[in-house]
Amino acid sequence: MKAPSFLARLFTFRKIEQFTVTPNLATDDHWQTISGRKHDRSWSEIQELYTDALTAWRKNPMAWRVINTTVNYVIGTGISFTSVDAALDSFIKAFWTHRKNHMDLRLVPMVEELSRSGDLFVLLFRNQLDGMSYIRFVTKDQIQKIETADNDWETELVYWENPPAGEFQPRRWLSPDHPEAGMSDAVMLHYSVNRPIGALMGESDLTTIIPWLLRYSRMLEDRVRLHWAARAFLYLVTVPSNKVESKSTQYGSAPESGSIVVKDESETWETITPNLRGADAGFDMKAVRQLIDAGSGFPPHWRGEGGEVNVATAEAMQAPPEKFLIKRQEYFVWVLEDILYQAFLRAVEIGAQPAITETSYSVIFTCEAPDVTLRDNAQLATGANQLAEGFAMLQNTLLGKSPTLHRIATDMVLKFAGETVDDKVLDKIIAEAKADPIQPVMLPGQEVARPGKPAGDQPGNQQGASTP
Repeated sequence: MKAPSFLARLFTFRKIEQFTVTPNLATDDHWQTISGRKHDRSWSEIQELYTDALTAWRKNPMAWRVINTTVNYVIGTGISFTSVDAALDSFIKAFWTHRKNHMDLRLVPMVEELSRSGDLFVLLFRNQLDGMSYIRFVTKDQIQKIETADNDWETELVYWENPPAGEFQPRRWLSPDHPEAGMSDAVMLHYSVNRPIGALMGESDLTTIIPWLLRYSRMLEDRVRLHWAARAFLYLVTVPSNKVESKSTQYGSAPESGSIVVKDESETWETITPNLRGADAGFDMKAVRQLIDAGSGFPPHWRGEGGEVNVATAEAMQAPPEKFLIKRQEYFVWVLEDILYQAFLRAVEIGAQPAITETSYSVIFTCEAPDVTLRDNAQLATGANQLAEGFAMLQNTLLGKSPTLHRIATDMVLKFAGETVDDKVLDKIIAEAKADPIQPVMLPGQEVARPGKPAGDQPGNQQGASTP
């Protein structure tokens, strides 16, 4: 017995009933959670929620907008990577643009699947000749079971996939943490969002709003049907008592549109139409939409409902969803870095690439990702400018040069501008500035700065020399 589809439940007016997916009796795995852990959902629940989220995304405009908004902010115009390691940088370019990978075209489907299902299962197939890996995906509903290390349940070792058509044995995929992964032709990587502590599987961004999307769609269709019925009306004809029978025979059918009816003053006509009380229903439908917006985390004007939202309110609503989208982008960037790193290690394992000792992604990778909000850039620029002016006033107050203050000022201004640099880069910037100082520009009527007065090359003097 197959679970009713989301669409079947979305556009029917039958009573909501409980339903289940009949498990495959060939294995006992379907009778328990997918990982054996308490907070993970059962296999049948995962099947149901995955199908519901996918169908809602395909059929419901509001569900599609939630996922599409996340994709637009996380991916934007694209994401790219480089590396300080020459061998890794060359591998990244080859992997990213390989005709079997086409990573630029996969970014949108990857974010969609991660947001829609809550999990992303990635397969890396290794070419034994050149060490290049080819990326493929397995959907969440195809995973039967996840095995973890005995002493660390967060270390996933084996993934079991439903057998393909015509086969009876499930497929077994090893994770990179499995001891035998180096000899395997392919490994599976698993990433998830909205994952409760104590669970291995994540949750869809649509999980909490699907029931309310269902209710809202039913309410909306009810209103559409009622408005269709409202176009029907009745003629109420009032005549003297002695003419009721004859007039009933005469007006056995309603007159056609545009026809002329001649009557005397004893006969009156009026029409009766149903009163839908549409204004009353509007409050209920708005309440349901607000629940949907609360579940998605996005303000109503993001899905096109302006309503009573003004500029100030829209600005106040902007911050929470932007923070969420920034964190989602950071996580997805880490996912891509992990995929690139694991693919490179797979090439190192067969000697196709030289080994690297650095393991920190923040050191070996440089990512170019779109800004989620341009407002942050303006705030950072304003803060950096005000901080630079403050340090310039402090430098002039000291009446002399302070290399320590110069270093602190440079470091903090860069941080406030959103560009954090390490000590080596900061030392290089200061050394280059000392080696090639800017010569003061003298204007007519100005004199060279004297000791005890702000010098032209000091911060805060924009003219380059002291005033006469």
